[in-house]
Amino acid sequence: MKFIHIADIHLGARPGRDKECAKEQSYGWQAFTEVIDKVKEEQIQLLLVAGDLFHRQPLARELKDVNCQFSRIPQTQVVLIAGNRDYLSPSSCYRTFHWEPNVHFLTSEEMDYIELEGLDTRVYGFSYCQREIAEPQYKDVHAKGGDYTNILLAHGGDDRHIPFHGEDFAEGDFDYVAFGHIHKPMQIIQDRVVMAGALQPADYNDMGEHGYFQGEIKEHVCHVEFVPLHYCEYVSLKVKVSPELTQQALQEYIEKQIRTAPAYQQFKVTLNGFCDRESPIDTEGIKSIERVVEVINQCQADFDFEKLKLQYGQQILGRYIRALEEMPQNKVTKKALYYGVEALMSE
Repeated sequence: MKFIHIADIHLGARPGRDKECAKEQSYGWQAFTEVIDKVKEEQIQLLLVAGDLFHRQPLARELKDVNCQFSRIPQTQVVLIAGNRDYLSPSSCYRTFHWEPNVHFLTSEEMDYIELEGLDTRVYGFSYCQREIAEPQYKDVHAKGGDYTNILLAHGGDDRHIPFHGEDFAEGDFDYVAFGHIHKPMQIIQDRVVMAGALQPADYNDMGEHGYFQGEIKEHVCHVEFVPLHYCEYVSLKVKVSPELTQQALQEYIEKQIRTAPAYQQFKVTLNGFCDRESPIDTEGIKSIERVVEVINQCQADFDFEKLKLQYGQQILGRYIRALEEMPQNKVTKKALYYGVEALMSE
């Protein structure tokens, strides 16, 4: 049986919405449509959606749009649950929506399962009916008897959203455990317990590659591979600053680094090192560079040590500078010099 495992599609989220160059983005919908295309193209038999299909409570028209996509793959069985973002509130449109015949929504807040005819497969799971579930729910879950392929569809992984440990499933009777919630894709237990990660980043804190897992189960043996989708990827760009570097040169250097990167990448720029005390770095100027979404300035202001030695002579500040300069020069002594002078100057 061939399957695709996705999670945290977060339809309705707009990454980089504060940036003019990123307004009206719809990466989630584009990526979701591409997954449906892939399901159809490769004749995938089962599509697993492990929660947070939407970034918030879905509207009826949005459910119709999703259902329309599912109608394009009538030969594929789709099983989904609600996560903490799109949980089943009392007024949720999920509760009254009528899905295509191939779509199975596990709406119970207790562990339940759907038996998929023709696939000899049972998919277990339950939906969130509130924003947070702090109690572990998956540790003692077992599949019922019978010669079926057993899959657990789950959502959680932190203190407020169904915490769990990989070893909870080490000796379990599930052929595959399909998790959602944590946005970083990872195989917690190789080919058995997998966190799909977000299909695309929900915001610029979702760093690195995103996509989905595609796999196959034969005679209770599973193998999966990660498939990246390159609509948007947030990456870190660390820049070393020196007092001699002008604002213009700094911005030109950053722009050059960005030009050489793939067009789908956007950047969180971190500045470290030392800058001219008289000409502080204009972080807003750097943030105005296209594809820069955040600037973190960790630079320390530079000091004119020769001037300070003359000015403070035999006072503690002057003696401190000379003492540090006489020591073997390395990263530790250099930091001690700058941090110490900064502390003494503040006094």
